[in-house]
Amino acid sequence: MPHFIIAYSASDDVLTRAVPALTLIFLFSAISAGDVDWPTWGIILASISGLVLLLGAWMLLNRLRDRPLLAPPDRIGRIEIGVFLGVPTLLPLLFGGDLAGSALTFVTLLVILGLVYAITSYGLIALSVWALREMFRTIGQTVRLFTRAMPLLLLGFMFLFINAEAWQSAGRVDRSLLIAVAVLFGFLAAVFLVSQIPREMHGLNTFETWQEVAEEADDAPIDTTAPAGIEAPDPPPLTKREKGNVFLVFLVSQTLRLALVSSLVGALFVALGLLIIRPETITLWTQQPPVVVVQYMLFGFELTLTEELLQVSGFLAAFAAVYFSVYTTTDATLREEFFEDTVSEVRQNLAVRVFYRATGP
Repeated sequence: MPHFIIAYSASDDVLTRAVPALTLIFLFSAISAGDVDWPTWGIILASISGLVLLLGAWMLLNRLRDRPLLAPPDRIGRIEIGVFLGVPTLLPLLFGGDLAGSALTFVTLLVILGLVYAITSYGLIALSVWALREMFRTIGQTVRLFTRAMPLLLLGFMFLFINAEAWQSAGRVDRSLLIAVAVLFGFLAAVFLVSQIPREMHGLNTFETWQEVAEEADDAPIDTTAPAGIEAPDPPPLTKREKGNVFLVFLVSQTLRLALVSSLVGALFVALGLLIIRPETITLWTQQPPVVVVQYMLFGFELTLTEELLQVSGFLAAFAAVYFSVYTTTDATLREEFFEDTVSEVRQNLAVRVFYRATGP
């Protein structure tokens, strides 16, 4: 949770970590100097010229700051951001008088800069890696939650799975439309998940005694001795960015867990379809021969994997994510188990923050 750091600075702490990515983007933008309607030699010449101009601007900036000419910046301030946005934006104007291309380059770089800042600022890559490790570490708990929801899930989903209308729609729909439906289901699942997070965050930053804080901090690499002269812990309220950091921890970790549950449902129906749904049945339901992906023999039985089976299973898997997110909303016990590990991790970080704020950085 990088936003727990006191005096966390965009110039010194965030964008400097993104220098390698920003440098590659900056140099890659040299190709915007060319025009696709030019001959190949013209595009190559313009790209090389643009690259020389970009490197020249970089070296000039380092020269003005008395740094080695090709040294990466140790601080990203307004001047560096201005060079990052301004110099590539000028290239289409210099080499083709393309005002629209120049505007598009500026907007593209501005969006990229915003995304890089958000990803780096909140440590989304490290957070996602941590969430994946936690998901596999607690996979037993996730499977247990999945099996608890399985009976009701199977009652409804089995009816859909062996229903001709489901195969006629999901099995034969265009793949791009099926992806759009899956994205819609994913969005709905995220909406239900997001609605639960504030409830789980409530009261996590409240501690009664220093002993409670030390117990919650557990094995964190910090001195858990109660600060002298402070009778009871009184952590400052979370700022908006700190709340956003905590919110993202919940969102990323629980989204991955939902994705795992959805994948288990999809795999279950693919396996079930291989065993009981024959190609002749699919033909009867859809009025068209199925598209065979792979066909093989297992213990003397012929198993056929079809595109229709994959699409129907994928549709049910996406729908399962919505179902499971709604189920955790309505079932208090399931919700508590679903968020238990993440709540514990966040609580530990907040306990460490209490010591950190009390003793200083």
